[in-house]
Amino acid sequence: MQLRNDSLLLSASDLVGHLNCRHLTGLDIEVARGTLPKPGFWDPLLQILWERGARHEQGYVEHLKAQGFDVTVIDGVGVDDDAVAQTRTAMIEGHPIIVQGAFRLNAWVGRTDILRRIDTPSDLGAWSYEVIDTKLARETKGGTVLQLCLYAELVDSVQGLTPAYSYVVAPWSDYEPQIFRMDDFAAYYRRVRSGLARAIEEHDGPAIYPDPKTHCDICRWQDRCDQRRRADDHLSLVAGISKVQIDELKRQGIETAANLAAMPLPLAWKPTRGAAYSYERIREQARIQVEGRAAAAMLHELLPVMPGFGLASLPTPSSGDIFFDLEGDPFAGEGGLEYLFGYSFAATDGTASYTCDWAFSREDEKANFERFIDFVMARLEQHPDLHIYHFAPYEPAAYDVTTFYEAWRLTIQRYGIYNPYTGRGAIKGLLPHGPHNVRDVLATHILKQTGSYEQASYAIQDTADMVAKHYGRFLPQDKAALAARILNQVWEAA
Repeated sequence: MQLRNDSLLLSASDLVGHLNCRHLTGLDIEVARGTLPKPGFWDPLLQILWERGARHEQGYVEHLKAQGFDVTVIDGVGVDDDAVAQTRTAMIEGHPIIVQGAFRLNAWVGRTDILRRIDTPSDLGAWSYEVIDTKLARETKGGTVLQLCLYAELVDSVQGLTPAYSYVVAPWSDYEPQIFRMDDFAAYYRRVRSGLARAIEEHDGPAIYPDPKTHCDICRWQDRCDQRRRADDHLSLVAGISKVQIDELKRQGIETAANLAAMPLPLAWKPTRGAAYSYERIREQARIQVEGRAAAAMLHELLPVMPGFGLASLPTPSSGDIFFDLEGDPFAGEGGLEYLFGYSFAATDGTASYTCDWAFSREDEKANFERFIDFVMARLEQHPDLHIYHFAPYEPAAYDVTTFYEAWRLTIQRYGIYNPYTGRGAIKGLLPHGPHNVRDVLATHILKQTGSYEQASYAIQDTADMVAKHYGRFLPQDKAALAARILNQVWEAA
């Protein structure tokens, strides 16, 4: 966002930023107007992502050159008059591939990664251009689609025709573009764009509070907003509280963590969303946090043991149990690397034993995976009642959400038990279904814990129908509500 001749110039990042957080838009407006200094912000992981993104784009450009395309590069970084003029000239002359095309349309500016000429007539002549964007994310998100919609509109301003399709080239896809039909997202784009325009018009009205968002993890304003929430004793400071609960509490006149800590129990009101016990739980959490704050100490209280909850939900221990963990680096090599397989177990004499297998290459990773599979298979012969435990809370991150099941799924997809139905996997000595197969252990464990065919199928890289057919007998009938709740949590975290 920039101020030029008393008017704001907007880009795709402003559009995506507004989608993520309306408060962010207000802060950026103040920076553009010069009434608020731009915060210094540097994140080494974001820097790595930027560098990898640049290499990914250059790799795709080299891929196009190798296919025989002539490539025209528009130099520069910003959207100045010269870059805009060069882009228009290249399009009029019909250059096959234009890299970093620059556009300006009223208040909107942008630079496209790739413009590809196609044989569809437009105001340019017997040809027109489509937009191709290179992204590091394996799954294309709403922000990227908004960016494509904006770029399609900018391209339309030159050629008099909106591209019917735009494309995203994700990493590790052999540069095969994902296709997006622009008409499918046009209404959504117009709604978000008009929302941003309205926010700019109403900027001098009531301020938007910096409620915590997922975007906070990578936002340059995160320190400022966090300090504001702490100064206000915002309810979001209470561990484990949800947005639904915060909204409900505010309707009851409870605005701060201290207010919540002093809320009388039992509840004197009936929640419109959620169960009363969940509000009593966060009330107790707020109480111990506020007491700890006053005592300048980290306080804790032990909860009563309840059958079927917490540690009491774990199965009966087996002497063959394995405690397993993976450590991975999504930036190592192409596609990331699971660089450490670590597992602890009881040796034959009962003493604790630990194995750590390091991987510094894809071959090492494959060997470590196969070695672990062999270990589990052999141990199952001696301990058919064993369990494999993994310490795997969901880890919210701006760059990816890596869980054990995701890591396991990717590893099985690369090297796992060969599945003749899907053609995936590399270990052909094992059948995809059968007793004591780690694939079966994983599928039945997830099914028993979540009651979800979809989650089990995702973990073992197969279909939900296959899971229902082969593992349906392990689905307890009373897990339906649990399955729905867990799936909702998964979709909210995605």
